[in-house]
Amino acid sequence: MFILAYPAVVASGLLIAPLMALAAMIITPLRLESWTRIRWPWVTIPAGLFLVWASLSFLWSPHENPQQIPKLLGGVPLYALFAFRVGSQTGGWRARIEASLIFFVFAACLFFFFEAMTDGSGTYAFKAGAEGLDGSARDVRFSVNRSLGHGVAPLLLIAGPAILLSWKKGGPLLGGILVGMVLLASLSFDMQVNTVGMLLGVIGMGLARFFPRQMLAITFGGLAGTILAMPLLLPNLVGLIPEDMRTALPDSWAWRLETWTFATDLISRSPWIGHGLDASRHISEISVIQGVEVNNQPFAVELMPLHPHNAALHVWLETGLVGAGLLAIALIGLGERLNAAKSLTQFQAMAIIWVVWVYASLLLFSYGAWQEWHQGAVALATTAILLLHSGKSV
Repeated sequence: MFILAYPAVVASGLLIAPLMALAAMIITPLRLESWTRIRWPWVTIPAGLFLVWASLSFLWSPHENPQQIPKLLGGVPLYALFAFRVGSQTGGWRARIEASLIFFVFAACLFFFFEAMTDGSGTYAFKAGAEGLDGSARDVRFSVNRSLGHGVAPLLLIAGPAILLSWKKGGPLLGGILVGMVLLASLSFDMQVNTVGMLLGVIGMGLARFFPRQMLAITFGGLAGTILAMPLLLPNLVGLIPEDMRTALPDSWAWRLETWTFATDLISRSPWIGHGLDASRHISEISVIQGVEVNNQPFAVELMPLHPHNAALHVWLETGLVGAGLLAIALIGLGERLNAAKSLTQFQAMAIIWVVWVYASLLLFSYGAWQEWHQGAVALATTAILLLHSGKSV
């Protein structure tokens, strides 16, 4: 799976989810006693209820295609199963998995280094030849950078644990090279959210180096509180931005602010149960962003481009307070479970904080809540975290 993740990331990461689900089905235990031996933590209850509630909300959604339901109810448990089964391997198989993981990260870093140095020539050649990409130079550049930027996102999630693993295995030089190449990838392809994610991941990992358990409690508790308070906090924060500063923002960020404001208004219309699963795909409104022009024309945008590009608002918009509350409880329970683990190592705490901070930045600033490709990438990163279990506990 880690070896196949390389071509999946090169193709913008979308293939990770089906590959992960297939791999998890192959290694699913078939005997009942294999399941009864598992000590199920209580956090699985609110997490499972959240998935069920999100799926039930389809009943009052204007969206007619229920394809998201099996992805949630089937895909997420399969990703978790993969991480648990593969991450708990020992002996020779564990060594093979670790080698494959480091190979994937190094190979992906080399690819993005080549693309950054050649202005995306490989991706452009594929899109022009296989997909018949055509249009203005601006549109072509946007398409190429979008594909590469999306591919960097899963690399960022997995890179932190992989770097720690290579360092732990006695490869500090390789770890240092990977840090530099991941940093270059995050700064390239005009995807500012990757840069933010990389910066926050480094800061969080550094703090976890000295305060591992405290950072776990603060991170998961703070993330749960942020999700619950997002519809109340975000409009006020957006309103505090001076008008001249808003006009100086990149077009994509100015658009993002308008989308978030529109989403919070929609949430206020159905705050308890939301508008239903995938309802944001049917909500449409065009607006002109004041002070922003493209080709000397007013910048007219779709205020809800498939989803709010903020996972907290996405959950609120489609599942309401019930869904947001269940998700917050699940996060608090997960943080409590990790903080109470007696075998937690320092490298594991650092890797967890890296993955959570990077993932939170990606979801709160850019991606939708239900996109399965980043859920699969988190499962791969979780697998790498479990491989760091040996060592002195903190």
